[in-house]
Amino acid sequence: MENTSKISASASVVAKHLLRLGSVQLSVDQPFTWASGIKSPIYCDNRKINSDVEARNTVVNAFVELIKSEFADAEVIAGVATGGISFGALIADRLNLPFIYVRQAPKDHGLMKQVEGGFEAGQKTVVIEDLISTGSSSMKAVHGLRDENIKVLGLISIMTYGFQKATKLFDEEKVDQWSLCNLDTMVDVALAEGKISAEDKAAILKFRDAQ
Repeated sequence: MENTSKISASASVVAKHLLRLGSVQLSVDQPFTWASGIKSPIYCDNRKINSDVEARNTVVNAFVELIKSEFADAEVIAGVATGGISFGALIADRLNLPFIYVRQAPKDHGLMKQVEGGFEAGQKTVVIEDLISTGSSSMKAVHGLRDENIKVLGLISIMTYGFQKATKLFDEEKVDQWSLCNLDTMVDVALAEGKISAEDKAAILKFRDAQ
């Protein structure tokens, strides 16, 4: 079952950088344990991108090109805390647009804000995420923006696992979701580079399709 989310033209190049950095790791024989307790052959930590200039420029450029192509009328860029903040700020700078960031939930003290920064009701935004798994945390951020009457044109992540529950959630919530790279591309590149076997690829995609 191929991931049906929309993927950028830079997917293969992004995948190569994520594998090179170890931002994405694939291991069938020794799976990773997620915070939820799930044993997974996939692990993703996109924070490493910030420390590598070449990878960071590739990722930010891919975001900018996609926004110019698909969301040209964006008026503000919104990064999801915390993984999307650094990338969102860089993207906003490249596009000469204001930047805001959004938490999954309002603060429980002070002004109890969920959205931080200057914005106006009715403004159009593109939401920047680092990773999509189930999609639930991203949707909490989208709801926070919508509660402030900010129009969400779309959401773009660096990587998506392509879980069907996430695709269904975004469809139900009418969120135009894109990713720079997806798991299908990632395993294809990893196989071509000899990092995994054909059997590993099949096992990884079977895990993805079961979620």
